[in-house]
Amino acid sequence: MGRRLLFTGFNAFGQHNASSTERTSGRVNALTEISLSDDSDGKIILALSWRYTAYAVGKKLWLQGLLASKPAERLEVHASEEIKALAACDAHCLVLLQSGQLYKLRAELNATLQAVKLEAPSAKRNIFGQAKEAEDISITHIACGSHINVAITAGNAVYSIPSCLHRFPQGSWRVRQLECGHEHALLLNGNGDVYSWGNGLRGQLGHESLGVEERPLLLEPLAGIKITHIAAGGWHSAAISAFGDLYVWGWNCNGQLGMRVMKPDGLLKEPTVYPLPQLQDLPACCAAVEAETDVCTPIKAYAGSRHTLIQRSCGRLWACGWCAHGQLGQQPPKLAYLDSFNAMQQLPKDCDYNVVCGPWSTLIALSE
Repeated sequence: MGRRLLFTGFNAFGQHNASSTERTSGRVNALTEISLSDDSDGKIILALSWRYTAYAVGKKLWLQGLLASKPAERLEVHASEEIKALAACDAHCLVLLQSGQLYKLRAELNATLQAVKLEAPSAKRNIFGQAKEAEDISITHIACGSHINVAITAGNAVYSIPSCLHRFPQGSWRVRQLECGHEHALLLNGNGDVYSWGNGLRGQLGHESLGVEERPLLLEPLAGIKITHIAAGGWHSAAISAFGDLYVWGWNCNGQLGMRVMKPDGLLKEPTVYPLPQLQDLPACCAAVEAETDVCTPIKAYAGSRHTLIQRSCGRLWACGWCAHGQLGQQPPKLAYLDSFNAMQQLPKDCDYNVVCGPWSTLIALSE
């Protein structure tokens, strides 16, 4: 099956083979089809950092970008078995294998896969004082940011790699999605509850008080609302409910929450930090003008450092936030940001797609 990848945003380090990259700015200003440097067939897994792209097919993994001293440098490594997931930050790429084993690959030209050893949770004993068998640490979810690296095990243990932070109940309790911003993490479970932890000084945790949470804490403002999808940007967050409502919170310095940055008269500035989830109304989409309600409900959210994308049920993407590098798929406006959601370039019809946001870029993998 052929792959079609569409890219827009920062590409000054040759992270992507995009012929439309501007020489002076190093950016791509519209969704442009790009190619990969390999001819392997199979499902592709992608992760984007500021200075490199990581992609894997089967047991092979590639890093491309600025790895040592010049753009478009490339590293290829082979894992012992098929790769399940990737998570990238500037310093390294986390690599999760199908068996649940976790490896780290430094973003350097001669790097090799290094096994990550997690610290075992405190030993537990039964009522007779006998030590219980040690848990087999099999990892199911990974995510990382500039200052945070998170892993979740099959036993619902949450790790700030390599230390165990917390353990959720086992059994029916399950992790559905894990996302990281630069300094915070969001977790969505199968019941639709959202937990957050990390640095919340810019309101990105969604709690009433601004501060640091060392362990996962239930996001009380959304308690009782079944959330189906979450996104963690650099210092902001988003969530979508089963009813098709969009909630946003955190830092809004460049309109990444889809909220106005300046008041209409341009003299006063709107709040920059929104600590609590805000219900956001999206513009009308594909619904008929005479229709009483817009049927194009949001179903997924994605976020970069300071931009946010929303996928709607009709298939269209809407975006807001910082776009100085073309990460919203258009030439940057005068202020280099959009503080309301705007429709992105139309994607090919009748195709499924997956979106991956880098700090300053957006990549869409089409599956027709």
